[in-house]
Amino acid sequence: MPETSRRRPATRKGRPVLTREIIAAKALEMAGAQGFPSITMRALAAELGVTVRALYNYVEDRREVVDLVVDLMLASWTPPPMHPETWEASVADYAGSLRELYRRWPRALLVSVDEDTPPTSVHPNRLLNLDRFLALLTEIGLDIPAALSAHRHLSLLVLSFALLVDQPADAAGADRSALVPDSWLEDHADLDIPTLRRAAALPLPTADEQFERLVSAVTTHIRAELTAAGGSPRP
Repeated sequence: MPETSRRRPATRKGRPVLTREIIAAKALEMAGAQGFPSITMRALAAELGVTVRALYNYVEDRREVVDLVVDLMLASWTPPPMHPETWEASVADYAGSLRELYRRWPRALLVSVDEDTPPTSVHPNRLLNLDRFLALLTEIGLDIPAALSAHRHLSLLVLSFALLVDQPADAAGADRSALVPDSWLEDHADLDIPTLRRAAALPLPTADEQFERLVSAVTTHIRAELTAAGGSPRP
């Protein structure tokens, strides 16, 4: 956005009063915890301890705040290099980078659901990282449609995992190891659910162990696609 001639606060006690970066970071924190509907100019100003008018010295409107938030979130997404000769490890690393991104700001992932219009700009990482992952899959033998299918499969699994497994576990401060809360079973002691009761008595894998199984399911999917194509991963 071109620079404007608006008067901007300088410093207070030697520290910046406000910057676009500070605004974006606070708004991302809000979106990550409560979703984008929580971001209003009034609520954002209150979180920052400034007036709404002060925010308009740095951003045009709420739409620009949303754009800054998405840009900041994607700027932090930096998957490790991917190599065809170790494609399974590369897929796992890519999935791990998505999990880390989603886990930091789980509710912010729903920007396309929460916002009527998408951000007006796209961060390069959104395109570069997708291209690199698709390139990895085509280099080991998948065609473009199969590579896209694998990516959609992985993305949906990691997104749902972040929202349904990681976010509740992180909010509770520990893995939620129970299949269903004991109180549910106690409240319905007369309910005929013997299979569920046996299952609930078993320890469940940790979130990390569940994620490893998720990644394993994705690599199995990719191997099945390679087999269907009549080949195997190229060295």
